Amino acid sequence: MMKRPPSLTSRRVRIGVFASSPSLVERIRALGERRHIELTLSTRGLEDALPAARAMEEQGIEVAVGRRGTAHLLRESLRIPVLSFPHRSLDLLVSLRQASSRGRKILLPVFRRPLSGVEILEEVLGIEILQGLYRDRESLGRAIATGVRRGCAAVVGGGVTQRFAERHGLAFFEIRTSDEDLAATLDNAVSVALAGREQRAVARRYQAVIDAASDGILAFDTAGCAIVANAAACRALRLPGEKILGRAVAELLPQSPVPRILETPAPVQDRIDQLHGERFVFSDRPILLDGETIGAVSTFRDIGGVMRSEHAVRRALSSGLSAKYGLELLVHRSPAMRRAVERARQYARTDSTVLLIGETGTGKEIFAHGIHRLSRRSRFPFVSINCAALPEPLLESELFGHEEGAFTGSRRGGKPGRFELAHQGTIFLDEIDSTSEAMQLRLLRVLQEGEVMRVGGDRVIPVDVRVIAAASRELEGPLREGRFRPDLFFRLNVLRLPIPPLRERREDIGLLLSHFIRAFCGREGVRPITLPRGYLAKLADYPWPGNVRQLKNFAERLVLNCSLSCDPEMLAHLYAELLRIAAPPPTDGAGPPPAGSGARPDTPAAATGGQTPGGEAAELLQALMRNRFHRRRTAAALGVSRTTLWRRLRALGLDAA
Repeated sequence: MMKRPPSLTSRRVRIGVFASSPSLVERIRALGERRHIELTLSTRGLEDALPAARAMEEQGIEVAVGRRGTAHLLRESLRIPVLSFPHRSLDLLVSLRQASSRGRKILLPVFRRPLSGVEILEEVLGIEILQGLYRDRESLGRAIATGVRRGCAAVVGGGVTQRFAERHGLAFFEIRTSDEDLAATLDNAVSVALAGREQRAVARRYQAVIDAASDGILAFDTAGCAIVANAAACRALRLPGEKILGRAVAELLPQSPVPRILETPAPVQDRIDQLHGERFVFSDRPILLDGETIGAVSTFRDIGGVMRSEHAVRRALSSGLSAKYGLELLVHRSPAMRRAVERARQYARTDSTVLLIGETGTGKEIFAHGIHRLSRRSRFPFVSINCAALPEPLLESELFGHEEGAFTGSRRGGKPGRFELAHQGTIFLDEIDSTSEAMQLRLLRVLQEGEVMRVGGDRVIPVDVRVIAAASRELEGPLREGRFRPDLFFRLNVLRLPIPPLRERREDIGLLLSHFIRAFCGREGVRPITLPRGYLAKLADYPWPGNVRQLKNFAERLVLNCSLSCDPEMLAHLYAELLRIAAPPPTDGAGPPPAGSGARPDTPAAATGGQTPGGEAAELLQALMRNRFHRRRTAAALGVSRTTLWRRLRALGLDAA
């Protein structure tokens, strides 16, 4: 049997005692002094004892002791062992006999469950015993009040019972516990405390071993002798386990700092040492119990294991970073969208960089998720970041990570960046055109070199990441204006995927609207709404500047406002809101042709040099006049892009209009 270390028995046992009777407190204090026990005494009972008990537990008492009801409540709240003072039948008999001198009906409060065999005591003493069940202080008070109403002449119990009896003028007789029983209870508490110390020491030693690295493990006792060696340690030392256990650390690991750690408990991390010509990374740490060193543990890994662990850490840190959407979520029937989805499926088969070009709300993020899910990297992380959502210093830290102390508020131990977390997977850089030139230069280095350097760091970290970037506009403009680096553009623009806006695939509007309405009706638990045919036609002609996202939000408003009935007034109000969103405010140059031009913009003939146009030309001119010849608003009203409007005007010879 393992001997207890001297430190476990040399310290006095600390016991918390809850005794509500002043006389009982003094007897216990005297017994504790004779046994050299460190007692913490309290006169509180039942739930009133709980705050004091928790405070004692935090201050380091090892065992708590109390009367029956108090002990039950303490066991439910404390983590340390709780013992109760015994209630012998003889002690109860003596108290009941004393109480019988006051009358024939005696109240006996009992905690939670009635006592058995009470009828025998009634027969022996010739009295009637009324058992008053209680669960806490309040119910004890009610039990005593009930006993008074039922004519009880006296009550027997402990200190809390005595205080209630005095309030009701009821005679009280204490159930006295003998000094022998008190002494036996304290002795049991000491044994439990010492056993608990031993169990905590063993548990702490083996817990430290389990928590250590999974390769070579050696644990030592306070004398510096090996007490645990795992199979990997035996292989590294080239010794069987029986020849390791019991040997001093100086024999096994001559350069080990374990002897120093046993004297001064300061851990030593990432120490390089050799065993039989092979290099290992060692970590040595003390095993502490109540502030005392009770041993030490050494863990060590070969250099190859360190590399494997680094890869495992990256995988663990990136857990939960996965693509949530697939291309099948893109509801469509239009040829333009069908071509975009098919091209995305083709791009998923390669590892090349993808540049998504699409207006806000067209589904760029779904395309990015879907490409990753179909790629060979789908088992690895998918990490996304919106480059426009963060200020540049924070964006730099998020993308590339930072070392500890790199800036005020930096995380202790540093933090890996998104590129590190996306190792072997995909990173989605949304709104790439919003980045500064300095950030573009750092991104270019990652794409060219396949490595990152954390903010405040001095080492490069290799990464294997596929990049999918996205912009809400063509990048040729920022390129010409010098706001986007050409070298980064050419790196990103390997596989280019334009995503058509909703106004260029009108055949998808009704399909998407029905899909969203069904989804929101199901979510809200209402019957699907039916829209008038004319209203659907107006929605199909609307330009939807916010694209699918705007359509989805509009469908939700429709469901929430029209779930009871599609009231024409409500539908008209919602459509009017859409029109206000689609009509931009006037800008410079948005007015009619300048005065003196000889043309009156209020007639088609004036706009075409006196000739009355017909067909498509008349329709375009009417739209231009309704929008005061503002081409951007005219294009929005017609549901086409400005480029498409310009082409149609030029083809009809109206580009001067």
